[in-house]
Amino acid sequence: DRWEQEKEIADTYINNMGAVYGSDKDWGEMKTGLLRAVLHNADAVVQPRQSNTWGALSLDHVYEFMGGMNLAVRSVTGKDPDAYFADYRNRNNVKMQELKEAIGVESRATVFNPEYIKEVMKGGASSASQITEVVTDVIDGQMWDRLYDVYVRDSFALGTEAFFRQQNPAALQEITAVMLETARKGMWEASPEQLRTLATLHTDLVKEFGSTGAGFSGGNVKLQDFIARQVAPENVAAYRQQIRSMQTAQAAPDKDGMVLRKD
Repeated sequence: DRWEQEKEIADTYINNMGAVYGSDKDWGEMKTGLLRAVLHNADAVVQPRQSNTWGALSLDHVYEFMGGMNLAVRSVTGKDPDAYFADYRNRNNVKMQELKEAIGVESRATVFNPEYIKEVMKGGASSASQITEVVTDVIDGQMWDRLYDVYVRDSFALGTEAFFRQQNPAALQEITAVMLETARKGMWEASPEQLRTLATLHTDLVKEFGSTGAGFSGGNVKLQDFIARQVAPENVAAYRQQIRSMQTAQAAPDKDGMVLRKD
């Protein structure tokens, strides 16, 4: 809940990336006004891709930097820039690929591919976290619907919920929190049924395994209130109690801990 409007993200990107590195005189100085002026002329954002080990969904730098610049251009100009991947993986077949196409190809080959999911599920807890990282990168409403179908409704009948509960319940708690936060901020038009199902699953996980106290739901009071409004009243008290328990545990001093003192 540190931000509500996407302009806040764009401003943060510009403020963090607004240093100049030209002459020795101005080296490292913040000139965000200059960056805004340059972005006024930006029509396209291009992300180079040279490796098969990562793609549009599997590397956080794509949404951090390419996504940040997309938002910054939209904030400054009022329009979306064209977004492309410059695909250099095959030097004999260099090509430009639209961002949405790149995301579509990767998602169909990986997170929406039942054979891929089966192999990921063999990896245990760390593989469950992999899926969580991908969910954080999603940008399209249709993809949210598909993720909901595959991982929450288990449309391929792979036993996804049982896998997460056994191997890494915190990962599924985070996935549901990301999806609910996306809906709360109006970036995904989830149906009332989808919201109820996600919120019920999230609160059930918190009740059974405790709150992680981290990620999208940790310390996010606005999201916690949003989740509480989606579930049956009898489940709200237990959910809030688990949240309070986690906050109390985090605040309690560790009497047996080691204290380091400056020598």
